[in-house]
Amino acid sequence: MNTLFLTLFRPVKAFNLLKAEQFSAINFVLVLTLMMVNLILLIPVSEKILQITVSTMSMPQNQVDTMLQVAHKMRYLQIAGSGILYLVMFFFYALILYLIVLITREKLNYKKALQLLITCFLIIPIGDLINTVFVYMRGVDNITHLYDMYLTGLNLLISFEQIGTIEYVFLSYINPFQLWFAVLLSIGLKIFTEMKMTKALMIGVVFWLITVLFPVLSVFLSQTAVGSSGLK
Repeated sequence: MNTLFLTLFRPVKAFNLLKAEQFSAINFVLVLTLMMVNLILLIPVSEKILQITVSTMSMPQNQVDTMLQVAHKMRYLQIAGSGILYLVMFFFYALILYLIVLITREKLNYKKALQLLITCFLIIPIGDLINTVFVYMRGVDNITHLYDMYLTGLNLLISFEQIGTIEYVFLSYINPFQLWFAVLLSIGLKIFTEMKMTKALMIGVVFWLITVLFPVLSVFLSQTAVGSSGLK
């Protein structure tokens, strides 16, 4: 918890300590634990969204009931699968970070890139947990579509009907926790590589945009799939 406090509130000291250390799995475990806890808390929300989704499909009621029952029985297996995906995501994102730094002709080995990324990622599940609290405060029964789950970003200033779902999801990632992540990463890069702060900030923002691109692209592909299948 001391590492978490230092990273969030005294990042310069935290990254200077981290730079001198060998790779540690403590932050890795902490980030994954927070992510998994959030997924478990979201089980009722996910089931509610699934009910809303299947209700729009042209399917017999018995098939709908079967689908919901299967999803309910497999909920913890799906969470375990998400944990594996998170692991893959960290290693993949660390590779991207390593390559970006390499392209800019700075020195940061892959292991340090992974260590830095995981440490900065501490803020993301915290933001997700706070968002989940807001969802429950609003009420699970008040959820009418998937986009009711985004409650901490600029998307709150506009409805998804006005700008489209892809733009709405992108705006949801412009929130204090995501931006804090970009700032933390920039500070960490500055300390780990001793590059100029302006250059570190540029890399931090570019990397953040890349990480946001994946969920936004996922929404686009899912919309395309739904549209091609004729479902509404």
